[in-house]
Amino acid sequence: MPGVQIPSTQALKVFEASARHLSITYAAQELCLTPSAVSKQLQSLEESLGVVLFKRGKQGLRLTGAGQVYLDCIKPAMIKLAEAALQVSRQNPGRRELRVQVLPAFADRWLISRYPEFAGANPDLPVRFDTSVVPDEIFPFTYDAYVALGEGVWPGCVADYICGSVLVLVASPRLLEGQTPVRTAEDLIQYPLLAHTDLPLAWVRAFEDLRIKPGTGVNLVPWDYYSVIIRSACTGLGIALIPKCFINQELGCGELVPVLGYTQRSPFGYYLLCARARQDDPALSRFRAWLRARRGEGEEGPVWAVCTA
Repeated sequence: MPGVQIPSTQALKVFEASARHLSITYAAQELCLTPSAVSKQLQSLEESLGVVLFKRGKQGLRLTGAGQVYLDCIKPAMIKLAEAALQVSRQNPGRRELRVQVLPAFADRWLISRYPEFAGANPDLPVRFDTSVVPDEIFPFTYDAYVALGEGVWPGCVADYICGSVLVLVASPRLLEGQTPVRTAEDLIQYPLLAHTDLPLAWVRAFEDLRIKPGTGVNLVPWDYYSVIIRSACTGLGIALIPKCFINQELGCGELVPVLGYTQRSPFGYYLLCARARQDDPALSRFRAWLRARRGEGEEGPVWAVCTA
């Protein structure tokens, strides 16, 4: 476009990261730059555009109206650029590596113990796992695949269910022995109830299934990660609803025990996502086939009946 000055892709990356984090420090860490370099890039971009993109303050950055408009306009273009680079790189016949973004709890509790089987059967296809958090709209074009917690529908993606939909109500036996025993569903209200922030309705459904009306006295303790919830439950900090596939070891050794025999089939689970345009990629298809063959592993065994006391 003659006469229009187009900023460099580096300047756009700096702007996008700064807008996402609303922090020069965090943007600098993500991009492996110094905060000073990020500030200079933003200042240069604002000067070239002739507008102020951010309001600076003690609490960090805040997008101006012009900054929000600019972010909304450039984000689709940046995604397309990333997609183009990824698609072209896949044309390299010598490339033999997959990049897969995974959630830390899934990696720790399910994937790592099983991955050696895939690696042994596919020595020519190394998989590089990344546990960093990326924006939902960017991951299909930054990674070959992405393990996400959700209900199985992501626009533009193919989603393969892996595990995690079977939740069990558990606690440390030390917790149950040290206070009033849980003999009826109403006894649950006496304990802290550990909840995952991404599944806010799991306890609501449990109350309905168990015919409890908790009122305002319930003590829900939210956590962002199942790894924290599991450790909290094991140390006796509360009663938790946790995917069975994540705690078979703890159930087996008695570190955690079932409470009221309650199991819930959640609409949420862990899925492997890939961009629909790449679902037939040979390397990715091998990894998807291996995961599909292990769908639901760790969820076997007794599915305890719902207590209706």
